[in-house]
Amino acid sequence: MTESTTSGKADFSGIYNEMDALGYYPALQAVQYEIPQHGADLFSRLVDVRHHDDGRPPTILDVCCSYGIGGMLAKTDLTLDEVYQHYQEAAGKGLTGDQLIREDIELLSRRGRPGAPRVIGLDVAENATRYAKAIGAVDEAYAENLETSEPSADLARQMRDVDMITTTGGVGYVTEQTFGRLLDSSEQTPWVAAFCLRAYDYEPIAHALAERGLATEKASQSFPQRRFVDEAEQQWATTEVASRGLDPASMESDGRYYADFYLSRPERDVAQYPLRKLVPRTADPFPD
Repeated sequence: MTESTTSGKADFSGIYNEMDALGYYPALQAVQYEIPQHGADLFSRLVDVRHHDDGRPPTILDVCCSYGIGGMLAKTDLTLDEVYQHYQEAAGKGLTGDQLIREDIELLSRRGRPGAPRVIGLDVAENATRYAKAIGAVDEAYAENLETSEPSADLARQMRDVDMITTTGGVGYVTEQTFGRLLDSSEQTPWVAAFCLRAYDYEPIAHALAERGLATEKASQSFPQRRFVDEAEQQWATTEVASRGLDPASMESDGRYYADFYLSRPERDVAQYPLRKLVPRTADPFPD
């Protein structure tokens, strides 16, 4: 199902751009992929803060949105486990194509959350983003690679309304290039809420955000992402974590990836809404 990439991290690219999500969710469930749930829990607190005085729901741009799992959890009261169960049952019934889309639409409609945020999806996977929009997991979807190109005129227009940029598993696939181009096309200053695997260095992104007026804080606790697919992947991750001066004990050494959470905002928002009040434990400042 997966093979190791040259970086050492397992390659799931074979399931990232199918016509539907039937291969995607079972593959991630098999490795106990849980970071979208942690993201949903944290992002919901941030969304409450980012409300508009006129009652309009906040707008989120989800970077590396894939089939729209972030939007599904943001727009409904579904849990990630329930989403996994839904696709298990769909596979058991042999649903494909339009049948599966109709089932997904019905589920999201039935479990919709009042006042849910508007969600824009961004990913290089055209089929996955098309699927996410078709089922209503995202309101708009853009299959664009901002690592190599500027945002399209349409995406740039959408950025005018974006209150928060999020990503749960995107760092490593995208860099400061993507975040910088998104912020440069925005007429306001959206918050950036990102999970980054401890095997990767978030500092280049934090530096790019600082150049655009955003101060970055790092939550003191780390969050489990998924278990490793094999010993080779675990060895790569523990080596990378140790090379960054971090201790893999009780985290990567126990067989799972862990991610750190970073929140970047203008200084006035940091003062008004300290991260320690938004995240259960304390927060640490992150250098520019």
